[in-house]
Amino acid sequence: MNNPGPSPVPVFTGHIPDSLLQSQVQARMANPALIDQGYTNLCGMAVCAMTLTKYDAAGYQRIMTCLNDSNEAQYNNYRLKVRSRITKTDKNFFRKGQLPEADWLLLATMRNKCNYILPYGGRMCKWYEKIAGSNFPSEVRRTLRQMGFEKISDNMNGFWPIRKPALQTLQTLDSAFAQGHTPIILINTRMYHKGKFSVKSNHFVIYNGHLSFDNETDKVTFNVWTFGYGAGKTITCSMEAFRNNYFGSIVVKKPE
Repeated sequence: MNNPGPSPVPVFTGHIPDSLLQSQVQARMANPALIDQGYTNLCGMAVCAMTLTKYDAAGYQRIMTCLNDSNEAQYNNYRLKVRSRITKTDKNFFRKGQLPEADWLLLATMRNKCNYILPYGGRMCKWYEKIAGSNFPSEVRRTLRQMGFEKISDNMNGFWPIRKPALQTLQTLDSAFAQGHTPIILINTRMYHKGKFSVKSNHFVIYNGHLSFDNETDKVTFNVWTFGYGAGKTITCSMEAFRNNYFGSIVVKKPE
């Protein structure tokens, strides 16, 4: 199914037209990888939303419908409330973020829930949204826990990469993925660019299998869910580039 992307101009200031919302929601129910953070720092919330949709598409649809209809939603112990700073798309970061309406409504609301000092979604300036939208492993953990998900393992940290053998790490992630679990991994995007060593991370993604290793080039290839790519994004990098830019994972247990 194609990804119904954002409209050319903001179309809602309080309520997304039902036909537009359901078109985007149903596309994501069929393929959670379509959830798109756009040009925002909402990757931490995106991986939580993709995990929820992967395991409970109907639950995701209920959340979206409730947020749009009543500005409130609850999933297990996870409660959301849409603030006016999120819905006033003519005055906030929605246009600059360039993400689909349904994704803005959910991800910005999720992010705003995590913020106690800097409310998210109410400023047009990029530097403010970059700070207020930044995610940390602790917030991803808390969100997943409140949603009711359990973990198989967790060695994620935001600073200083986990420099264990790359192939061994990827094979462990791939084994968990093959069993139906969801490895959320934290990286620095230098991994698939220049590969230089990074002290801190900058991006959450979901590991999506397709692991291969080329003995001749000493490079690994694997797929991740990120930025709304329906087929995922394929990463090819050297073993050292992976080690230099991998900051651990939270492996979410497949619900029984």
